[in-house]
Amino acid sequence: MNYPRVIIAGTHSGCGKTTIAMGIIRSLSRRGLKVSPYKTGPDYIDPGFHTLAAGSKCRNLDTMMLERDVVLEFFEREAALSDISVIEGVMGLYDGAGALDERGSASHLSRLTGTPVILVIDAGAMARSAGAIALGFKMFDPDLDFAAVIVNRVGSERHFNILKESIEDKTGIPVLGYLPKNADLTIPERHLGLIPAWEKDKTISVIDKLADSVEKNIDLDSVISIAKRAKPFPEYKKSVFLLSLIPDFEKKPVIAVAWDNAFCFYYDDNLDMLKHYGAEIVFFSPLEDNSLPEGISAIYLGGGYPELFAEKLSLNRNLMEEIRNYSMDGMPILAECGGFMYLCRELGDMDGKTYPMSGVFPGRTVMDKKLRSLGYCSSINLEDNFLGICGTVIHGHMFHWAYLEDIPVGERSPFVIKKGEKDVDGGLRRVNTIGSWVHFHFGSNPSSAINFLRAAYEYNRGKGD
Repeated sequence: MNYPRVIIAGTHSGCGKTTIAMGIIRSLSRRGLKVSPYKTGPDYIDPGFHTLAAGSKCRNLDTMMLERDVVLEFFEREAALSDISVIEGVMGLYDGAGALDERGSASHLSRLTGTPVILVIDAGAMARSAGAIALGFKMFDPDLDFAAVIVNRVGSERHFNILKESIEDKTGIPVLGYLPKNADLTIPERHLGLIPAWEKDKTISVIDKLADSVEKNIDLDSVISIAKRAKPFPEYKKSVFLLSLIPDFEKKPVIAVAWDNAFCFYYDDNLDMLKHYGAEIVFFSPLEDNSLPEGISAIYLGGGYPELFAEKLSLNRNLMEEIRNYSMDGMPILAECGGFMYLCRELGDMDGKTYPMSGVFPGRTVMDKKLRSLGYCSSINLEDNFLGICGTVIHGHMFHWAYLEDIPVGERSPFVIKKGEKDVDGGLRRVNTIGSWVHFHFGSNPSSAINFLRAAYEYNRGKGD
């Protein structure tokens, strides 16, 4: 089977690949095509924009956290339902695990999936030198399917013509067009990256302007042609979305998932896996809801921006008390990063103000002025818990500016977190509640999702439901 697909990669972070990918996704959707958007790597924020641009969920494809066949399985589930797939790269095209290790990079994903690459070059401060950059990227890996170039932050038609002639003369690679230098075609940033897509008043108009510019200045027909000439999709063995893995539940366990402006960082594949294995997913808002949905079996609190809404979260005491009572009663609760902050006793924001939180865990989390942790990691259970038995390994990613303090002496983490060669803060456990800085990816160990659901099912069965 062949699925039309293309990777929009860049020379480096900040070169404009997100905005160009977003504009292309929106423009293709305007043509009536069903677009499946994807993001290389563990990012949560860019997928929010691509979801808005496409009108369909953007998925992560990560060759560091996930095995080859799992990446292919996740990709095909959506691509098979679409007319075209657009994958945004991460950092620079070849940036991955290390100097000699391409895992996690857009080039690795291109090779693994057989997807052609369109390279974005930031030409805002150069002219003929763009040809040298394109040539260097082409020669770095001559076997890569390097299909075309798009240039960004172009000053004029004359500037574009110089760039195009230099690149095409030195590489033989076509230049499909450009985006002009225009502040209206950029999205503001904050400490975790671009502003989140839920701030729609700041993003919808930008997406539409981007699409207008793409349709005016970029050869979309050639983008589609490149996508259609992608290699036949590689063969692989399914291991995640199998009927044989679904537990035999008499009644579906109901998982309450926090979703609002404060909690919006989830791998959609995690939620899909939970649903496939038999869960009913219901959403609630820690910002707006005074109580949890009825009949729930477990709670999942993802990451996000609780520090931006700390005062409003702290005022919703009824909901936090309900969560704390469920935790004490033994309900399985998984809290990742921002969710972990919400379950601690207090949260200190960037202005130095401290707000009371749920109090499930001791201690307070405090926002720092600098990044505290960024990168891939692996969680190894030090004891049996609802994610698996002692020794269970789950891969994930950490990205946070907060730190934990005022923890009682002797407090033991339920797992050790391996980040490279180092062991870092693992997290906390209270009864059947697990909190950690890690964003877990269930695709790295599907049994973790199944075990979570089994624990949820057993909790409700113990209540006679």
